[in-house]
Amino acid sequence: MRNGVVVDMGGSGTRIGAVVDGRVVGVHGAPVATAEDLAAAVLAVDPSPGGVGVSITGWVDADRGVVETSRAAAWAEGRLRDDLSALVDAPVSVIGDGDAHALALTRLPGVEFGGIAISLGTTVAFGALDRHGALIHPCGRTGWDLGHWRLVTDNGTTEVWWGLGGHGLYDLEREHGDGAAEIYAYRLGTFLVDAVQLFRPRTVLLTGGIVVGLGEALHGPVAEQLRGLPVSVASPRVVYSPSRDTALFGAAVAAGLALPTGW
Repeated sequence: MRNGVVVDMGGSGTRIGAVVDGRVVGVHGAPVATAEDLAAAVLAVDPSPGGVGVSITGWVDADRGVVETSRAAAWAEGRLRDDLSALVDAPVSVIGDGDAHALALTRLPGVEFGGIAISLGTTVAFGALDRHGALIHPCGRTGWDLGHWRLVTDNGTTEVWWGLGGHGLYDLEREHGDGAAEIYAYRLGTFLVDAVQLFRPRTVLLTGGIVVGLGEALHGPVAEQLRGLPVSVASPRVVYSPSRDTALFGAAVAAGLALPTGW
């Protein structure tokens, strides 16, 4: 197991940390607008990293290390893995943030696979693991994009990227004030019922800034909605991540810098 550096580039900015003896430490924000900026930030954390793991919001072909589209970091589009590897002189892994959150499941003690991970923040990301703990990918080159999943709400029908993302929560807070959290939680529960019936996970990881911010306000409504699953579908264990840096843990796993179990 090597030491190295992990990076998470999302809608709220870039976070970076060191991986020392399999643990992510010293996480902090970094202003990054070019590959050269990213390389400088990595080398500032570790001048000679054994490896670098990058999680990025968008459509990513992890096999080729290519970022096809990223609204959060359009400058990173292209052969980010090769470009960054040349700049830092170390092996680099680049994966989508949905896959990174799913791989973070492997760092949980006693987790039962398969599993799905949903990150709720400025954007919505989704990842899935099979019953052996390996990533599940769709048929195309990039990871899952469930953003256009149709979500039925009290005000009609919306899409997951809006209804469960930061913009949708802001709209609820503006209209309902203190009641927004409960409405959002039931909306999330509705989505989970559909996702659980499709993927049949044994574990669901909910993570991201919204999950951290709303905290226990999510627990009751989500549990209530999941009790409505058909009797033929086992109810999964739901884990609420206490950290905004979950994608960094998954990036460490993808880069071979961390072994399963224990955040």
